[in-house]
Amino acid sequence: MSHPLQRRRVPLLAAVAVAAALAPAMSAAAAPAAASPCGPMDVTIVLDTTGSMGGALTNVQSGLNSILSDVVALSGGDYKLGLVSFKDTVSVHVDLAAGNQAAVAAQLGALTATGGSAEPEASDEALNTVVNNLPAAGRPQTGDFAGTWRTNATKHTIMVTDARPGGFDNAHTAADVANAHQVALDAQAGGIKLTPIYVPTSTVYSGAIVPIMQDYATTTGGYFYQTDPLGADTAAYIRRALHNCAPTDVFMRDNTSDAGVEPLVSGSAYTSPDIRVCTTPSSCPGANPIAGATNYVFVDLRNPGPGGSGTGVGTLRLYYTAQGGGAQWPTHWTEFGSESGVTVPPGGTTVMVEWPNVPGPGHFCLLARWESATDPMTFAETPATHTNARNNNNIAWRNINSVRALPGTKPITRPFTVGNPFPEPLVTDLVLAGGERAFGGRLVLDLGPDLTRRWLAAGGKAEGVRRVGETRVEIADPRRAVLHDLELKPGERLQTTLTFAAGDTAAPGQTVRMFQTDQRGEDLGGVEFVITERE
Repeated sequence: MSHPLQRRRVPLLAAVAVAAALAPAMSAAAAPAAASPCGPMDVTIVLDTTGSMGGALTNVQSGLNSILSDVVALSGGDYKLGLVSFKDTVSVHVDLAAGNQAAVAAQLGALTATGGSAEPEASDEALNTVVNNLPAAGRPQTGDFAGTWRTNATKHTIMVTDARPGGFDNAHTAADVANAHQVALDAQAGGIKLTPIYVPTSTVYSGAIVPIMQDYATTTGGYFYQTDPLGADTAAYIRRALHNCAPTDVFMRDNTSDAGVEPLVSGSAYTSPDIRVCTTPSSCPGANPIAGATNYVFVDLRNPGPGGSGTGVGTLRLYYTAQGGGAQWPTHWTEFGSESGVTVPPGGTTVMVEWPNVPGPGHFCLLARWESATDPMTFAETPATHTNARNNNNIAWRNINSVRALPGTKPITRPFTVGNPFPEPLVTDLVLAGGERAFGGRLVLDLGPDLTRRWLAAGGKAEGVRRVGETRVEIADPRRAVLHDLELKPGERLQTTLTFAAGDTAAPGQTVRMFQTDQRGEDLGGVEFVITERE
């Protein structure tokens, strides 16, 4: 941004002197620190170098020795640095690379605050360059940003500006606001914390600038700072941002006994009590969704878990799939809602997400995922949803279905989808378990013609069941029954149905858990059917 009375140009000789003064100090600072509070760090500084930014740029240059010393100390010497500037175009001065503080010191020391023509500036595209590693080809950009952001590093992009984002056309529109938010989402997906530092050289556009800056920070787990009008405390805010490396640990329970430990210690990974469907926007114990209507999903986000502390910031995403086991991530899942910029204070919070026009028949598995720059997935996600939920407390899976099967009611049928989440064929067992609170009535499982044919071809082995039709088996022992050796193709899902016919001893609170296992007995996911007085 450039204001006629505020343009300043830092003399070239002064800039060279700054770089020269920093060089010896940087050599001394290059030795790894004894302790590394943050571990590996990747840091890119993005600076508005229009004429009005002279005060802020001078302050950054004066404090650069301390900034780079902080990077070295916080990372234990394991760091990468990058440097990008912008006006209405973007310039990559130093690509993200290891151990390059001397190059950053020289290049940043040589920058001058001049020109810019008029507000706005290409801040959104400068961030786009850095977050998405964009080359110069085809863009008003000098130099490629091709350095690799490391998965094991704390990743920072710190931007200093006094202008609204304007893309490359020197005009601020709704499209630029949308582009800025998309860059924030891209940064969040890459685990890059965006810290915008606003220098209010003029307050004419503050009302538009501040919300965009805050969105960068809240979406990605970064900080938002506002300096004094001359930017005299810019370097101090950059140093403060670098200390934003402590992990947070927001979690959702996989079952009622889960305390957030990864991987899950015991119990099923698909009966989360922290996801509840309600038919009104008032929290409830949980119900089956009503197809064709707007339902409301409540998710409890708990803070802290065992892996970190402090306020968590991130995005909550919700997905559904056909009710059953063996769901493949992400192929079998459909996203139906999300909330970005969610703040989770110590103690936790509950988030409500609307689920409009729920598709029929209204019996689904739900998945909640917490995405945060300061709280990434501990274990890499796989195609197996059950493995992801068991390993990461950022993921919760709820497969609980209410069944009103009480004395005097008509039989009720529920779907159960048998699935193979793996890229190779799977031989799975289908297990029904009720334990001491098993359903007091008759249970009939219909495999359908295809799955029945495969089961019989494999020998028709089973425990606690008897055939009652061409494709149906009755559960003879509601406490535990098993159908062995069901063969599934890679990624395949086939639907079965389970019919509940209540007997005289059927009562609320009785359960039937139907799930899949592999040949080692590992639980691949399932559904807990709970007998209730109302659905």
